[in-house]
Amino acid sequence: MTEKRNNNRYRITLYLDTPKAMLNPLRDPLKHSQLASLLSGNGFDVAAVTGHAYIGLAENPMNEERWGYGSESANPVKLIRGVPGALVEHEGCDPYNEAITWNISKKQYLAAKKAVEDLQKNPGEYKLFEKNCATVACQILRAANVPDLPTGKTALTPFGLVMKKRLMLAKRRIEMIKFKTKNVVNTLFGRKKAPSSKLLESFRSKPMPVPLNIGTRASHIDSAVGKTRPLDIDRVLRNLTQSR
Repeated sequence: MTEKRNNNRYRITLYLDTPKAMLNPLRDPLKHSQLASLLSGNGFDVAAVTGHAYIGLAENPMNEERWGYGSESANPVKLIRGVPGALVEHEGCDPYNEAITWNISKKQYLAAKKAVEDLQKNPGEYKLFEKNCATVACQILRAANVPDLPTGKTALTPFGLVMKKRLMLAKRRIEMIKFKTKNVVNTLFGRKKAPSSKLLESFRSKPMPVPLNIGTRASHIDSAVGKTRPLDIDRVLRNLTQSR
């Protein structure tokens, strides 16, 4: 990447509304309540089963725009065959539990914005197993040319994207353990320890997987204040580097 990152001003985030089957029953129990959905006349809440994936784009630390792909139909047969799709702007009340966020350059940001604008003008046809919320989110990420993208079957569903994020989080924690272990060994042999800033800088240069507890809490705050705000990456970094 040739362009300077402009102090991480720009950011793209893959938000994951985790399928309820992948959550502890006590974690976010009110999300996608089937009873509440039925009582409000909305019928069966499909997202409780399938999950959802959408993209956030931020050009400053205070505000973020979010978009997700879907359709108005909830008929499984129609969704498989194909129905008109739409790229819809998401608000603070739209839930998520997990995320992966990338610091990007202005050039990458503008490329992702153009992909969003193109999809708004020509959203195409939603097909459950071909073009859905997960595949379109990955399409926008590809336009931004970010590293370590979900690919293949992993990129076909929110289930796969959640597994990608959780494996990435495990990898970051292993990197942290290796860093701390190396420093302990260096201390034992009288060698100089690497500064913690080196670990933080390494993490900042990579995709940042957001732990479930931090993502869920941030989503609840967004919903309460009615705003879409970028995730607090410093908090995510502290969580990773202080893990035991």
